[in-house]
Amino acid sequence: MQHVKNKKRLFTISCIIFIYVLAMSIGYAFFSESLTINGVASTVDYYEGEKLPVTAVIRDTENNRYYTSDTEKNHLVFNFESWENDTYTLKIKKEVGIVIGEKTITYVISFINPTTTTFTNGTISTEITKNTNGHIKNLSGTLSKEEVSPGEQVDVSFTIKSNFLTNYGEDSAKATITYTYQNKPRYLYFIVDYIN
Repeated sequence: MQHVKNKKRLFTISCIIFIYVLAMSIGYAFFSESLTINGVASTVDYYEGEKLPVTAVIRDTENNRYYTSDTEKNHLVFNFESWENDTYTLKIKKEVGIVIGEKTITYVISFINPTTTTFTNGTISTEITKNTNGHIKNLSGTLSKEEVSPGEQVDVSFTIKSNFLTNYGEDSAKATITYTYQNKPRYLYFIVDYIN
């Protein structure tokens, strides 16, 4: 009698285990099917907004400054610079005693593409944003590269032709650098302010 009870108990336990294993197998099959993903997973960082992601380069290592210039004009002296978010701003002070006469100065900044994707379709446009008594005469800008691979450096040249008759008034010029990144135009702004 005890032997028959043990067989029934063993049979019942075997049936429960069999049903449990079968249920788990069927459940796993359905669950794994529902998790099937078609396509390619991307590990590239996605950047929101319109800012061009860059790493700024110190060009003037002696003075720890982002910019360099090809020439200078007497009584136009460096005052301040900042590179924050999507804007580099250079402030040049017009000192008393500035000499009348046209001068063309090219200011250059550089940045590195820190991403894993190439920047394409590089362009630069310029505009005068303040011009007291017409002191700023002409602007132009160039980029050293229209396509920038990951880790590559770009030089941005911003040329300003001016004729400051006095140190009076404030003048300002702006260059807009545009690259296509992740199928969207992204921007970097280069501003030169002449202050008194």
